[in-house]
Amino acid sequence: MPYSNNDELPKAVRDKLSAHQQSIFRNVFNSMMGQEGMSESRAFAGAWSQAKQAVEKAEYQGRSVELDKPFRMPAGSTKKFGVYVKAGDKIKKVTFGDPNMEIRRDDPDARANFRARHSCDAATDKTTPRYWSCRMWEAGTSVSEMTNKVQIVGEILKRDDEERLAFGWAYVSTVDNQISLDHSGEFIRPDQLAKAATNFMLSLRTAKTMHSGASIGEVVHSMPLTNEIAKALGIQSNREGWLVAIKVYDDQVWQDVKSGKLAAFSIGGHALKEMV
Repeated sequence: MPYSNNDELPKAVRDKLSAHQQSIFRNVFNSMMGQEGMSESRAFAGAWSQAKQAVEKAEYQGRSVELDKPFRMPAGSTKKFGVYVKAGDKIKKVTFGDPNMEIRRDDPDARANFRARHSCDAATDKTTPRYWSCRMWEAGTSVSEMTNKVQIVGEILKRDDEERLAFGWAYVSTVDNQISLDHSGEFIRPDQLAKAATNFMLSLRTAKTMHSGASIGEVVHSMPLTNEIAKALGIQSNREGWLVAIKVYDDQVWQDVKSGKLAAFSIGGHALKEMV
């Protein structure tokens, strides 16, 4: 069932995602449901994964910050975590959590006790410490996942409307030298990604919509970026990964790129997994 606006999204989605993330969820879900043979559960999982990766940014006291993304406060702070949120037309910094208190969310009794004492089921105001403290005590997501900044997937960062080119990261391996996990909870080492990018450009270069159907364009520019390559070329980047530009031939797909319905790249292929 396609959603025409964010108010129609399931309550669990509206409660857990920012307005920006809800729009991404809705667009991805509707797009996936338009594919032949797509199940609602699979479309939900794909949309949820894409939405959770999306980070909205805003300006706070003259600098760019990520919204609705908790972070650990510096040592010696009176609170354990902080998060930037929208409060009307302004950006607010919310701090929460006792730095001397352990979050035992994996203990069912401790989690139930905390959530009952703080009436977490009724905590819906993102501008309050209570809301974010309750989020930390939810089942199913670790604190490291909530505070981890390395959740960047292939973003479309720039468009050239005249040439119908979409530029961005096809894949991000590391951010600030930390591993960046993809939607499958896995990662590709920068050196291996560089080899895969070379093989792809020599043999395929095909672009498809959501990994299926006919070709809608091709990869015309490719730049694997490792720390070694960046240093040799004098490039400053806190990321390692694969930068691409895709030439889009399909009219409808290009409209979806321009509207933001298709807002990210995704790579597909076969690989041998290694346990680390």
